[in-house]
Amino acid sequence: MLSQIKVLEFAGLAPTVFIGMVLADYGAQVTILSRLDAQPQNSPMNRGKKSMTFDLKNKQDIDIVKRMVKDSNVLIDPYRPGVLERLGLSYQICSEINPKLIYCRVTGFGQNSPLKEKAGHDINFISYGGVLAYCASTGNQKRPAIPGNVVGDFASGGMLGVASILAALINIQKGGNGQLIDLGMAQGAAYLSQFILHQKNEKLWSNGIGNNVLDGGTHFYNIYQCQDGKFMSVGCLEEKFYQEFIKALIVGGLTQERGQFLLENQLNSNEWENLKSEISQLFLKKTRDQWENIFDQFDACVSPVVELEEYESKKYLGENVFTKRNGQIEVSGQPIFSDHKFQLKEIPKIGQHNHEKPKL
Repeated sequence: MLSQIKVLEFAGLAPTVFIGMVLADYGAQVTILSRLDAQPQNSPMNRGKKSMTFDLKNKQDIDIVKRMVKDSNVLIDPYRPGVLERLGLSYQICSEINPKLIYCRVTGFGQNSPLKEKAGHDINFISYGGVLAYCASTGNQKRPAIPGNVVGDFASGGMLGVASILAALINIQKGGNGQLIDLGMAQGAAYLSQFILHQKNEKLWSNGIGNNVLDGGTHFYNIYQCQDGKFMSVGCLEEKFYQEFIKALIVGGLTQERGQFLLENQLNSNEWENLKSEISQLFLKKTRDQWENIFDQFDACVSPVVELEEYESKKYLGENVFTKRNGQIEVSGQPIFSDHKFQLKEIPKIGQHNHEKPKL
């Protein structure tokens, strides 16, 4: 789909590498520009890309990069503010070379924030962006829970970067010029939180951390540990799903009398803590697989908390989602398109395509 699009990806960390992977999966010609002393790039997020090495302190190498800029559609900048400017590859210079260039800069806090020079990682970005404050841990601890590094690095950094680049490409197709995209992951995290902010504005999310419907405050939207140490997730918000949930719990050992009490008290916040405790004790009496077999009989919005490694034996998401390369599990491109088939492309070695550098 993007076979005519050429992307220059300066070697960086998670979000920009992910942007390059998605564009490459969609068919773009992505070239990683690495330093001469770069470490091996054996991440599956580099699949389908080319790899070239440069001495970015060498004027001739900078001139080669500028030559590549002239023939490219997208440049991805993973560095802190000011790095590419000092190398002579600022947006102003690159856009003069190629007015149609999309120059996407991904940093923790954006180019204009008071925090722009501050170091950080995903957990810091989602802290400033307001996300971590509503990621409550389950159980009795009313404190934020760390949601891995998916939200900051790969959602607000990676996928928002892909979306902005595709929007800029459409703008160019309509006759517009290139764009400078200033993507701060903290700002992106705040953007992803629009729904939660609306809930708070409407006083629907105002009971403190871990006390609201969607952050583990209720017994019907929560995570429960099973006998084998694994977990089940429960999300039966609507009454019809909640009724199915209670039916399944009765099959699993809940008495009819307690089932009726739960049915009558779904929205009674005064009972939520007690009901969470009661249901927790019930889940601990069976393994996750046993509970999964029970809930498979009911449309209750209850799911096993699946670890990625399990997809090798259990095809929850169907075929052609997870695959294996060199003994390691890998996820194929998503979503499914009617006229584009994702291929598991090779991961380049550092500098593998140096022979393709343009001549000055």
